[in-house]
Amino acid sequence: TVLTNDAMTRRPAIDFPSIVMAAEAKLRIDLEEGFEIIREAFNSTSCFAKLQCLKTAMAGCTLFVRFATHTGDAMGMNMISKGTEKALEVIQKHYPEMIMLALSGNYCTDKKPAAINWIEGRGKSVVAEAVIPGRVVKSV
Repeated sequence: TVLTNDAMTRRPAIDFPSIVMAAEAKLRIDLEEGFEIIREAFNSTSCFAKLQCLKTAMAGCTLFVRFATHTGDAMGMNMISKGTEKALEVIQKHYPEMIMLALSGNYCTDKKPAAINWIEGRGKSVVAEAVIPGRVVKSV
């Protein structure tokens, strides 16, 4: 077996009064400096959950921020939710008019099949290989 990806995700939906403000927030979050500020806030909430990367997508005035994190041996949704809330508090300091619509904006597609999770990964992705002798295949 080979572990090919290890990142549990949470993608909140946050609303802004205008697309200009949403775009500004997106650009700020996408910058390395913005990521570092958010990562520091996120990582301060857990000894195990560590923020790996952020990916943003805009739909009108709504911004979706995909938090991809290491969670150690745990599935980690509670610790990721806690870290995400803390990170959103930091973002809201810069954008007081921001409204969190949902901690899970249905873009992390928790408990649902979705192409984005297959393409980008969600949780641990593993590829396994086995060699079964022909005699075993014939008898079974």
